[in-house]
Amino acid sequence: MRRELLDLIVCPDCGGDLRVTDDLLRDGEIESGRLICNGVSSHAFPIRDFIPRFVGGDDYADAFSLEWNAFRTAHLKKFTGLDYLDEQFKEFIDFPVERVRGKLVLDAGAGLGRFCEVMLGQGAEVVAVDLSYAIDAARANLHDREGIHFIQADIFRLPFRPETFDFVYSWGVLHHTPDPPRAFASLPPLVRKGGKLMIFVYARYNKAYLMTTDLYRRLTTRLPQRLLLKLSYIAVPLYYVGKIPVIGPLITRILLPVSVKPPTHRWRVGNTFDLYSPKYAFRYDHVEVYDWFERAGMERIRPVGPDSGVCFIADKPPRDEAAWGSG
Repeated sequence: MRRELLDLIVCPDCGGDLRVTDDLLRDGEIESGRLICNGVSSHAFPIRDFIPRFVGGDDYADAFSLEWNAFRTAHLKKFTGLDYLDEQFKEFIDFPVERVRGKLVLDAGAGLGRFCEVMLGQGAEVVAVDLSYAIDAARANLHDREGIHFIQADIFRLPFRPETFDFVYSWGVLHHTPDPPRAFASLPPLVRKGGKLMIFVYARYNKAYLMTTDLYRRLTTRLPQRLLLKLSYIAVPLYYVGKIPVIGPLITRILLPVSVKPPTHRWRVGNTFDLYSPKYAFRYDHVEVYDWFERAGMERIRPVGPDSGVCFIADKPPRDEAAWGSG
């Protein structure tokens, strides 16, 4: 943990300031120690393996602990050499991506840090938060970069003061929580006035696809996760089947849905495991998600990105046109 993180975090239970005790340093970072709340409650949280831990375990997110550590190097540009995620992220924002330079960004559900890498590449300071032990994979991937912090925490109990961040995003995370609307509600208060919030969740529109995946998930969510991970390698040959005109998409989207879009085999295997392993996988339409933003008092609520999910970006009033420009 970098000591500068203390300026950004508070006790998630009472909002009190935190101080470090019993700290052990390595290479200028806090490898282990405790965070003690200065409030009347004196809550304490461990720092372990360089990461402050505001939860006792990975709870309902254990599948992601396995997935993101098994495929730790499958996504990041530093390992693949691909600009796939950089280009994808640009589709989901309404401003030139270089405008994040110098801004403080929260990745709420960072996984192995794939979009953190995109933000760091544009000069942002990033706080990566995840409930699962994927946060350890994120640190292994990105700890050598300047301007990155790692926290293991629950999205329902985030350890930040209100209006801390210029830009908050949560990509493909909220629908895997037990209460997505409540998980969303924890994010708008963290956005500074004039800042932005973006989320992406599963869509409910493809009825045939959903019927099949929901049927399979009745079984797959009960399988041992490591067995399911091995079965997910069926995505490799089906990638080529999916290229057969007419019948290919029928097989890979309806009869046996797997992930065939990502650019590498390991990426597709991981995404297939991601489809069938999580305990929760809720789906929404645009009206429902728009309502989340509207109730939170966000403005200029805009749908962005392709039709593969429901994604909105919005501003916290008053809008800062000078800071963000337009896409």
